[in-house]
Amino acid sequence: MTKQSPDHWIDDVEKAIQSFASNYRITYARKERELSASFEIGCLHALTDFYETNCSLQPMNLKNGTYRYLTTPNGNPNNFSHVEATVGNEVFEIRQQVRIRSYLNPDIAFTPDMVVMHKGANIMSHHDPDYASGKRKFFCVNSADVIAAHECKSTNPFPELLVSFVGMLIAAHAWLTSPTDRSLITVNGNHLAPTLFVGGTASGIHQRMVRAMEASMPINIVLGLHRGTWNLLDPAMKRNRITTR
Repeated sequence: MTKQSPDHWIDDVEKAIQSFASNYRITYARKERELSASFEIGCLHALTDFYETNCSLQPMNLKNGTYRYLTTPNGNPNNFSHVEATVGNEVFEIRQQVRIRSYLNPDIAFTPDMVVMHKGANIMSHHDPDYASGKRKFFCVNSADVIAAHECKSTNPFPELLVSFVGMLIAAHAWLTSPTDRSLITVNGNHLAPTLFVGGTASGIHQRMVRAMEASMPINIVLGLHRGTWNLLDPAMKRNRITTR
């Protein structure tokens, strides 16, 4: 049996990109990227695969038929591609690297790797003297427009990483009344609950921690993506889903 490279998951990501491009008759621009950026793109396609089962997807804001991924918080989201999804009367957008201004306080702003938000949400821009010395625009969307914020970490899981995701959960979602608010959790929900995607696998005690967090909060923690567990619809792995208010 041939031993696989530790980075064989990159092949899975490349296949996901090629499949996405083929299905929607687009091309994709490939530049030299760090492994973390490739991992994020793989997570994006795992997410679009999840939605594709019950939503109509449409790549948007292409440039000459090319899908442009945004893998840095410094980019202008309006200059990059995203996916528009429709289910019933609901239309929403799946985007990368959109900064969220929290409902907790306008000075709390951060950029998750992936954001699912209502279509037409205003991506605000302004020059802030405390951001890049006022030389670049500060882009953000209000947390009231956020359905779910997701984070991708191409690393091994550890307790502090898992717990830190709770902070993002609280700050990003205006619909959350408390960290343990599971009122929107439903078996047939259209949306994946806020999810932390992790490349590595966990030890037994950390797996118990993951199960406890998923049972206590409206989140998912997906482990082992480096080993190929990209299918979010695997019936053996029950994922928390949410509806929108």
